[in-house]
Amino acid sequence: MTLTLDIADLREAGDQALEQLGHSPEAEFDRKLTEIEVFLLTLYRFGVLAAKRETEFERAADVWRSAVELIDGSVSRAQALASRRPGVHPALDRMLEIRYAASEMLKLHS
Repeated sequence: MTLTLDIADLREAGDQALEQLGHSPEAEFDRKLTEIEVFLLTLYRFGVLAAKRETEFERAADVWRSAVELIDGSVSRAQALASRRPGVHPALDRMLEIRYAASEMLKLHS
């Protein structure tokens, strides 16, 4: 059996997670934010594997462009949601690190 993931599927999963985050009670917000962090880290890892398998440099860059776009959009939405919640949200800092790492990978492949 072969599993195929499309960027649209990943975007939809991220959108659903962010939608749930927006409706989370205070007590669950940071846990759900951490789940989104794990999703973004997994997306980054998929990007690494997909780019590694590409034999054409431009296609590897396309993989990273898509990953950066999805990660960036998710982080921006998570930051907006977190700004409405009191307290410190450590997962946001780690999400920013993932976004930075993905951007650096894109620079390497561009």
